[in-house]
Amino acid sequence: MKNKLLTVTLFGAVLGLGFSPAYVRAADDTVGEKAEEAVNDTGRAVKKGARSVKDKTCELVNGKMECAGKKLKNKAKNTVDKVEDATD
Repeated sequence: MKNKLLTVTLFGAVLGLGFSPAYVRAADDTVGEKAEEAVNDTGRAVKKGARSVKDKTCELVNGKMECAGKKLKNKAKNTVDKVEDATD
């Protein structure tokens, strides 16, 4: 009877939590790791915002055609940051 109750409880927990590897990994994070991740997320958000501002101001000053390469380069950097964030 205990095994059946344990199985039902675990099954309910899996359904309720969505059982994702990210959730399991998050449970193992220490306070320091969580703080470091928050700092990294903030840094990436600031960089993304700065790149966006650079793209907008470049278009205003130089026109869209001259800034297309820089805009693509910044978009690639944002994608790299997003991938790094997903792997953290």
